[in-house]
Amino acid sequence: MHFRLTFAASALTLSAMMSACATEPAPAQPVAEIDAPIVESSIPLSPAARATAVIGDNGMPVGISAYPAPLDAVKAGDMAAFLEMTSGLSQEDRDVSPLFDAFLALDRAADGDMLAARNILQSSNSQDDEDGETGFYAFLDAWLLAMEGKPDEAIERHRGAAGSMPGLTGDLSLAAMLEALGRPEQALAVYEFMTPAEIEAPEHQFDPKGLLYSHVRTVISRHALLLQRLGRIEEAKAVYQKLADAEPEEAISYAAALESLETGKNLDNEALDVPAAFTQSLADVSRALQEQRIIRTIMMGGQIEGFDDQRSAFDQVALLINPEDEGLRAAVIDQLYEHALYEGVAHVAMSAPEDTASLQIAAGQALIMSGKEDEARAAVTRALEITDEDDRLQTLYGALQLRTMLHDKDGSTELVEEVITLASNQAERASAHGLAAEINDQFGDLKAAAYHAEKARELDDTHDRRMALANALGKVGEINPALAILRTELLGRPNDPYTLNSLGYFLIENTDKYEEGFKILYRARSLAERDPYIADSLGWAYYRLGHLKDAQRLIEQSRAKLEPHKHWEIETHLGDIYWHQGDEEAAREAWQNAIEARPPATQRAELEDKLANGLTTPKPERQALPSVSIGDGEIDRQDI
Repeated sequence: MHFRLTFAASALTLSAMMSACATEPAPAQPVAEIDAPIVESSIPLSPAARATAVIGDNGMPVGISAYPAPLDAVKAGDMAAFLEMTSGLSQEDRDVSPLFDAFLALDRAADGDMLAARNILQSSNSQDDEDGETGFYAFLDAWLLAMEGKPDEAIERHRGAAGSMPGLTGDLSLAAMLEALGRPEQALAVYEFMTPAEIEAPEHQFDPKGLLYSHVRTVISRHALLLQRLGRIEEAKAVYQKLADAEPEEAISYAAALESLETGKNLDNEALDVPAAFTQSLADVSRALQEQRIIRTIMMGGQIEGFDDQRSAFDQVALLINPEDEGLRAAVIDQLYEHALYEGVAHVAMSAPEDTASLQIAAGQALIMSGKEDEARAAVTRALEITDEDDRLQTLYGALQLRTMLHDKDGSTELVEEVITLASNQAERASAHGLAAEINDQFGDLKAAAYHAEKARELDDTHDRRMALANALGKVGEINPALAILRTELLGRPNDPYTLNSLGYFLIENTDKYEEGFKILYRARSLAERDPYIADSLGWAYYRLGHLKDAQRLIEQSRAKLEPHKHWEIETHLGDIYWHQGDEEAAREAWQNAIEARPPATQRAELEDKLANGLTTPKPERQALPSVSIGDGEIDRQDI
C-alpha cells in the first residue's frame, strides 16, 4: 500500500469540482513537434504576458535567447518569450496548428485590442483546410465579440459554433457566456438541458464511468453555483443533492458542501464577468483536447508519456485573459509539478497579480523539491501571515505538510493541533484527523497515526478512511483487524484494482500468505496494467517468492513510469533486489534515492542502516509460482 504526501484537497469547495468533456478529434500539433528557426519578433505583448516574463540576474527579462524552443518557455511559465517565439515562426509553421495564431489573438484580446485579435483569426481562418479549425475560430470570435461589448452578436455567433466544439464544452461555454452577459435564466436553462435524468457514480478509480461522471459533476456544480450566486439557495441545494444521492457513502462530505451552499463558507463563488467566463471556457476546451489525445493514444495501443505542452501552453495563454483565475493557475502549477518543473511552478505561482496564501504554499513545495529549503520556510511563514479567516484551514493543511517535508516536527505538531481546533463540522474534523494520521506516520509515531486514522473513520466512515485505518493498524501490529477491514472492502469492490492491490501488498508485507498475496496482486495488475504502483506491488510479490529477475523487471518499469519523480518505496525495493543480485553500487544508489524522496521516519532509519551496513537478511528462497485464474482475489464473508 503506497503512501505519498500530498496537499489535502478540500472536499467542500464546489468550484474545485470542474472538468471538461472530449469526443471530437483535436485539431492541434504539440508545441514540442515544432522544430523550426525562430526569428526575433517585436510584436506588442499584453501587460499580462509581460508580467509572466522570467527575470534574469540583470533585472531584465531573459527573452527568447534563454530558450532553445517554444516548449522550454512553456515549461518555465514565460508566456512573454513563448508568444514572441510563436510570432517568430514562419506562417507555414504556424499553419500546422490553429492554436499558434489563436495564442497570438488571445494575447491581443488580453490587451483589449479586439480588432487585432479578430484580424489574426480571420487571416488564419482564410487558410483553413477544413480540419476543424473553422469551428474553433468561430468559438473564439464569439468570445471576442462578447469582450468587445456586443452581446447579441456574440451569442448568435456562439450558437453557430457550439456544435463543432469537443464534448460538452460548447454548451458549457454558452452557459458561461449567457451568465456573464447578464442572462442567468438562459444559462440555467442550458445547465438543466445538460443534466442527465439519472446519475451513476463510478465504483472505483478505474471504472470507465469515471470520465462521464466527472463531466456530470461539472455541469451540476456550475448549475448549483449559479443558483447560489442568484440567492436561490434551496434550488442550489436541490441541484447539488443529485450528486449526493449518487454517492451515499460520501454523505458527510456532501453535507458539508451543501452547508457551504447555504452559508457561503469555504465557497469561492464570485459572479462571472466576461473575461472570467472566457478564461473558464478556454480551460474547459484545453482539458477536453487533452482528454481526446489520451483516449486516442490508448485506443491506438500507445502510452501517455511526457509533458503535455499543448495543454500547458493553452492554459497559460488562457490565464492572460483573466490572471486572477486562481483555479486555472493552480491547474497550470499542477501540470508543471507533475513533471518536476519546479522552477516553472515557483515562477507561475509568484508571478500572479495577487500574492495569496495558496500560491505561497505552491511555491514553497516547489522550492523544497528544488532544494531551496530556507526560501521554502519563508514561503510557509508568508502564507500563514497573509491568509484570511475563511482560507486559514486550507492554508494550515498546506503549511503543515510543507513543514513535514522540511522535517520540522515541532512546527508540524503545533499546526496539527490548530487544524483540529479550527475544524468546525464533521467533514472538516475527519479531514483534520486524517491529515494528523499521515503526519504522525511520517514522523514515526505509529500509535498516534492509528489513533487519528480511527477518529477520521469514526467521523466519516468511507472506503478511503477505512483503507487508511487498515494501513495504520498494520503498522502497529494489529494484523487481523486490518485484514478484516481490507477483506470486507474487497467484498464490496471486487473489481477495484487499488483495493486488490492494498490487500495483496498487505499480505506479502505483513503475513506469510505470499501465495494468496501474489494471486491477488496478479489480478490487480490484469485490471490495471499501466499503473506503476500496482506493478511495483506485484514485483515485490515476485521478490518474496524468490523470483528476483521478474521482480526487477516489473519494479524498474514502475520507476520508469514515474520519472522524473521517484517514490521511496519503489527505490527501496530496487535497492534490496540489486543487493541480492550482487550489484551493491546500484543498491546503494537506489537506497539513497529513497532517502531523498522523503520516506517516513521509520523507513528512513532502516534505509540509513542499509546504506551503512548493506542487507543482513538472506536472499528470499525461490519458490514455485502459484497458478493464477480470473477468480483469484475474490472474497466471500467466510474469508473475513
